[in-house]
Amino acid sequence: MMAAPVAIDDKVLHTIFSKSKPFAENHPVTLQVTNIKQVPNDQGKRLRLIISDGSYTVHGVIRPEFVDAAEAQGLKKSSIVTLLDYDSEKMSNNKRVLIISELKVVQPTAPRYGQGSTTNIDDYFNEHPEEDFFVGEGVDDQSKPALPVQSVQQQQVPVQKRPESRANIYAIDQLSPYQNNWTIKARVSYKSDMRTWSNQKGEGKLFNVNLLDETNEIRATAFNDIADKFYDLLQEGKVYYISKARIQQAKPQFSNLSHPYELSLDRDTEIEECEDAADVPKLNFNFVKLNKIQDLEANAVIDVVGVLKEVNPAFQIVAKSTGRPFDRRDIVIVDESHFAITVGLWNKSAIDFNLNEGSIVVIKGAKVQDFGGRSLSLTPSATIVSNPDIPEAFQLKGWYDKQGIHEQFKSLKVETMSSAGGINLNERKTILEAQNENLGMNDKADYFSIKASINFIRTENFCYPACSTEGCNRKVLEQPDGSWRCEKCDKSFETPNYRYILTISVIDHSGQLWLTLFNNEVESLLDGTTANEIMENNGDSATFFQKLQMNEFNFRIRARQDNYNGNVRVRYQCVGLEKVKFSEECDHLVEILNVLLP
Repeated sequence: MMAAPVAIDDKVLHTIFSKSKPFAENHPVTLQVTNIKQVPNDQGKRLRLIISDGSYTVHGVIRPEFVDAAEAQGLKKSSIVTLLDYDSEKMSNNKRVLIISELKVVQPTAPRYGQGSTTNIDDYFNEHPEEDFFVGEGVDDQSKPALPVQSVQQQQVPVQKRPESRANIYAIDQLSPYQNNWTIKARVSYKSDMRTWSNQKGEGKLFNVNLLDETNEIRATAFNDIADKFYDLLQEGKVYYISKARIQQAKPQFSNLSHPYELSLDRDTEIEECEDAADVPKLNFNFVKLNKIQDLEANAVIDVVGVLKEVNPAFQIVAKSTGRPFDRRDIVIVDESHFAITVGLWNKSAIDFNLNEGSIVVIKGAKVQDFGGRSLSLTPSATIVSNPDIPEAFQLKGWYDKQGIHEQFKSLKVETMSSAGGINLNERKTILEAQNENLGMNDKADYFSIKASINFIRTENFCYPACSTEGCNRKVLEQPDGSWRCEKCDKSFETPNYRYILTISVIDHSGQLWLTLFNNEVESLLDGTTANEIMENNGDSATFFQKLQMNEFNFRIRARQDNYNGNVRVRYQCVGLEKVKFSEECDHLVEILNVLLP
């Protein structure tokens, strides 16, 4: 059972920021933390809070030198705290904030006060400037002359009042299926194109948007007639009041947002554009440095900021499974961690991309790829922002113009054997050397090359039925009516697209190991023969694989630790291969002999 909440000081935030203050600045006050977020800072970690007194909310920042002490007390979202040392300030962007030096956590977790109907303190004083301490600041100071009434009126001019006062405004972070009669004030941070579908259940269309406020981001989807109703109304970048949408469990396969729920817009949903958008952020980022990407799991969705180092021409590829063409463009970004990474752009974003090298690029919603090393690919809901007005962009631009433009960067792509010039034969290892060096037993994957012969191929289960949607490749399941269904894409197909997943044993003079090969590498072994072609031949794979026995190849291998039933072992995956070029092998042996022989 959750303990009964400690009483907080109702409406005390109004008192702190108003002209008629009945107590000193550092008078202890008890409030509730309704949201908490870490903010990087040159002087150390900072914590940014949203603080409530049950009636009003305000931003708070804990100074870097006091963050550890606050966290040691168990400070978290929904904690009730007493502020012991703080300053009230108004920032250059007209936002009021409490700068906190000391606080005491009096209850780590408590139910939310205010039931979502709290008012932002900035909104209140924008509508009541006559009560605002910072309008005509210093009028109570006897050493300064009071500002004339005209000055106060002039300061009111740029303030845009809300058309009406809204009740039941909830933060996006508060939304759950257990709430009724809520309204959110949110910005459309992403809007998809209108899409259509056709399956056994019928036909339809849909579009989705991501909605953002200062606490979180949530996905909303509209179908069929509702999609037609709201598609033109909801515009990317604008702010809206939204209410009476259905709240349901989020579907992670369709969204990269962290919110546990999503919205379904229906006939009762009400949407009204909001002119007063100053308190709603345009985008919310959680940046990952480029040197940290190599430690992330494949398919992780992240935000990055980098300098545009290289822009390659757009080109077109054709999906083998469907024959459908796709536009593609690769760009390279770098940051002050001295790493570079390739980002793949698709279709419209690839064709329309026109930024100049040296620009600052922010990508929200990039997926980590793990083919031949790490790279990034834009998800369908990804957003690219050029030269944004954020501190991270200014800092990165200053570093690059002064220093980074002259430096070399380490690529996160792994040099494959099919790249120009092949592998460096001097760096090639034997199987025994790789095993003795414990490659693959580190926290991140290790890459190495060997020359070895194939001595055994497991031909059973050499392929699997995959989804025909480009970029999906998930296994599909056969349905009673003979169709094949992909749960991830929520689509059915008449026939699957078969893809290789093959296990082989390779040997050299020093030892043996098992390798896993996926579709591209097996097709390279078989000179382009696809798994679909073998399945059309009644699945008789022996005829195709028999010719590979005891043939010698150069393999590029990815070794990574795997834990299975409590047993730690190394899995070896082939990420590239090529036939042995005997003329190059001879030249390599001559070089070795010239070194060894006098």
